[in-house]
Parts: sequence; C-alpha cells; structure tokens
Amino acid sequence: MTTVDRALGILELFSGNQPEWTVEAAAQTLGLSQSTAYQYFRSLVESGLLSTYKTGRYVIGPAIIELDRQARQHDPLIRAARDSMSALGAMLRGDDVVLLCRLYKFTVMCVDQRAPHAPRQQVSYERGRPMPLGRGAASKVILANLPPRVLRRYYERTYPDTLNPSWAEFRKPLREIRKAKFCITYGELDRGRVGISAPIFSEGEIVGSIGLVLSESPSDGGELDANTRNRVLEAGLQVSEALDALL
Repeated sequence: MTTVDRALGILELFSGNQPEWTVEAAAQTLGLSQSTAYQYFRSLVESGLLSTYKTGRYVIGPAIIELDRQARQHDPLIRAARDSMSALGAMLRGDDVVLLCRLYKFTVMCVDQRAPHAPRQQVSYERGRPMPLGRGAASKVILANLPPRVLRRYYERTYPDTLNPSWAEFRKPLREIRKAKFCITYGELDRGRVGISAPIFSEGEIVGSIGLVLSESPSDGGELDANTRNRVLEAGLQVSEALDALL
C-alpha cells in the first residue's frame, strides 16, 4: 500500500457515519501501527484536510470545504449542466428538486441540486452522499448504461448468492431503461416522491444523470406527463453535448 493509499484510507473513514476519529481507532480499523497512523494524521492536519476537534479527536478540516468550492466552480459536469438545471428548475413547484448526479466507484453521488426553496421533505440524494446504484431513478439510469464488463462486475459483487436474480433477470429491466433513455421510479427511496432521470454521457461513456424528484400527487395516476419526460430527456442530451464541448 502506497503513502497516498494510506492517506486516502484515513480520509475515507470520515466519509462514513462516524464524523470523528481518534488515531488509535483509525489505526485499528486500517491495520496500521499507532505511530504510523499518527504520522499520517499529523500530515493531514498540517495540510488542512483534518482538524483537531478536541484532544485526541479529529474531524474533516477546512481544506475539504475549499476543495468543495473549487469543484462547484470548475467541475466540467457541473459547468456543463448549469443552463439545463436552470431550465428544469423553472418547471419546479413545491418540494420538487433538480438533481445532477455522477458515477462514483460503484455508487452514485449528487453533485448539484436546484430547488425553488428549501424542501419541507428532504430527498435521499443529498449532495455529497453516496447512494446505491440499484435504487432510485438517478442511479438506475446510470446502471443501465454501464459497459457490459462493468455491469457484470457490479452484478457479481452485489448478488453473490445463487438465490438472487440470475444475470438475465438482472439485465432485463436495465435493457428497458436503456432503450427508453430515461428512468422513472415511484417511492423507491423517499415515500411520496417520483424520480425521473436521463443519462449523461462524455465521449460515449456514461458519467452521470440529470433529473427531477417530484412530489407524487394522487391525480398523477401513476404517470408523468409527456412534457416532463421530454424536458428531462432533452436536458440529458444537452448536458452530454455541453460536456463534450468543454473537454
């Protein structure tokens, strides 16, 4: 394991549900000696990536916030999607939210959001929170467009038990999503919410998705109107074109 791998391993500890760590706990979790772990913690504190919360306890440092600002300003995906997100945002009402998500390892992460005001009901696709590839429209539309070899690796990792869906059963609904070029889900992550997303490609490779999280109305009858679907599809195409033009 390289020095960079160990430093990243320590930082990844803080991305979970435990917001603060001690050197001793991190060393035990990562299989490092306490002296080695301490050296990495000291370097990360000096760089601003970690901060001392109180004696012996550490939290994410201000350099992470600085990097986040840089990402918001300069990430090509975020830049390419600004106009399309604004256009979709003009359609919003109530607790509706526009989501821009990107593929992150074998998860999906929201990197930008738009909403007319702070939603009364928060959505699970919170900015910076890794979400599973197999749940929610924003994730499923990415999963459906993964290259076959990557999709197979995800399947084997996610469904190791032979009692789980077969490879053919797993792929069938994803083929339908890929053919439709968008995905709609109802209440898969948040009760009373409808998700609709379209894929974003860069040079032909899937990189993310753009879409809406809407409040489900009893009058919807289980169907989104064609205008909404077409606007989301158009946004996916526009962001893909804008992204390729930036690269």
